[in-house]
Amino acid sequence: MSDPTVPEDLDPVRGTSDDPLSADRRVLAIGALAMVLLIVVGVVAASVFTRSACADIAVDTVPAGTAGDLETVLTDGLGDLFDDERQVLLDFLTGILPDRLGPVTGAVDVLGAEGLTPVGTAGERLVAATGTTTTVIDVAAVEAAGAVDVGSGTVVGSGPSLYDLALINPGTGQTDAFLPLDARLDAGDCLDTATVGTSFAFFLDAADGQLLLFRVEEDGEFPELELRDAHQGQIWASHLDVPEIPPGITGERLDAQIGDDLVVVGRRTTVEDETPIVSAFTRDTGAGVWSLELPALLDAAPAGDTPVWVDVLDVDTDTTLLGLSREDRQGEASLVALDSADGSLRWADDLDAAVPVTASLAGDTATVVVDTGTDVEVRLVDLAEGATRQRASRPDPAGEAFDGRVGIVPLDDATLVVAGTSSFVVGPGEQGASGYRPEASQARLVDAVRVGNATVVLVTSEDGAVAVVYGDA
Repeated sequence: MSDPTVPEDLDPVRGTSDDPLSADRRVLAIGALAMVLLIVVGVVAASVFTRSACADIAVDTVPAGTAGDLETVLTDGLGDLFDDERQVLLDFLTGILPDRLGPVTGAVDVLGAEGLTPVGTAGERLVAATGTTTTVIDVAAVEAAGAVDVGSGTVVGSGPSLYDLALINPGTGQTDAFLPLDARLDAGDCLDTATVGTSFAFFLDAADGQLLLFRVEEDGEFPELELRDAHQGQIWASHLDVPEIPPGITGERLDAQIGDDLVVVGRRTTVEDETPIVSAFTRDTGAGVWSLELPALLDAAPAGDTPVWVDVLDVDTDTTLLGLSREDRQGEASLVALDSADGSLRWADDLDAAVPVTASLAGDTATVVVDTGTDVEVRLVDLAEGATRQRASRPDPAGEAFDGRVGIVPLDDATLVVAGTSSFVVGPGEQGASGYRPEASQARLVDAVRVGNATVVLVTSEDGAVAVVYGDA
C-alpha cells in the first residue's frame, strides 16, 4: 500500500523524481532568476551613475510674490518680527535711506531670495532676486515679472543671461552642469560637465551674460580658462599656467573676475612656485596680456613664510584691485592696485588684521569692505595713491559672524553698504553713523543694486524675503 504523504512521482526510498530532467529544470530556473536579478541591479546602478546633474537644476515656474506698499509686504513677507526691531528696520528703510536713494516706490515679496543682480538690457530695468526661488522684478512697475524654483541649483550672473549651476562643491567651485536662463527666466539648453570624457568644470565668475570656468582633466592635465555665452557657447578657451595637482585643489586656490576689457585670475602660491600668481587675458579673444609671479608682488604681500592667497576684488579698464593674504586668508592682509594695461604695481596698503571681502571701483575711488573678525569695516580709498579717505566700521550688535554677503551702491556723495545687520551709509562727515543696527537679528539687509535711477534693497528673515524699491526707474 502506497504512502499517502509521498507524491506518486517520487521514489519513497530515494526521495527523488523519476523524471531525469527535473534537476536540470530547477538549475535553469534558478539561473534565469539570477540573470534577471543581475540585469535589474545593472539597470538600477546604471541609472544612478549615468543620471545627469541637469535633472537636479531643472527649473519649474512658480507663482510670483505679491507687490504693494512697504509696510504691508514687509509684514506679510518677513513674518513675525519683534515690535522694536520692526520699528528700527522701518526707520532705516523709510527714514534714512530715502534721503539718499529717493522715495520708496513699493516692495515685492521674493520668498527664497538671497541676493540681487541686474538682468536684461539697461532699458528693461529688471532685477533678479536670486535664490532657491528666483524672481525677476520689473523695477519700473514695481512688480514681479516671473519666478522659478531652481531645485538644488545656484543662480549666478547678470545682464542678458543668468546661469543655474549644479555646484556640487562651493569650496572648490566644482560644477557638474549649468543651465542658462534669460532675463525672463526662460531656460536654455543644459550642459552636463560631468559626463565620461568631459573635462572637470570649476565656476570662477559670471557677469554681463557670460560665464567663466576653469576646465581641467581628471589627472590635472590641460588646464584652461573658458569663457562662455548662453547663445554662442564657448567664446574662447586659453591655457592657464598652474601646477599639475588634483583639480579640486587647484579650483579651491583660484579666484577670478570678468572685467570690462580683461579677465583676471589669481591663485594661491608659494615662493618656490614658478608659475604666475596673477594672469590677465583679453575678454574678447582670451589672448594673454600680462602675468606676474610671486617675487613681483612679494614686497606688497603681508610678511610671513606661508603661501600667499590672491583674491581678485575688482577689475576695470584702468585698475586691477587685489587682496593678498597669508595661509588660509586669515591674519594680516594687504590691498594692492595694479595697472590693468601692463600689470605694473601702483601701490600696496597694509590692512593690518583685516581681510578684504569685496570691493567696488567707481571713478577715482575704491570702496573696500573688510572683515576684522569683530567688525564690518568700509574704507573709501583714493585709487591714485592708495590713501584711505574715509573709514567706517560697525560691530555686529547681534554678535553674529559676518557671512561675507555685501551689496555696494555708489551714490552721488556717499556709498550705501549693505552687510547683514551692519548696514549703513558712508559719506562725508557720516562715519557710518547712519545705519541699521537692530538689537536682535531677525531681519537682515543682505544686498542692494542700482538700476538706472532706482535702487533695490533686499531684506531677509528666517521666514521670507522682501525687495524694497527706491527712486525713479
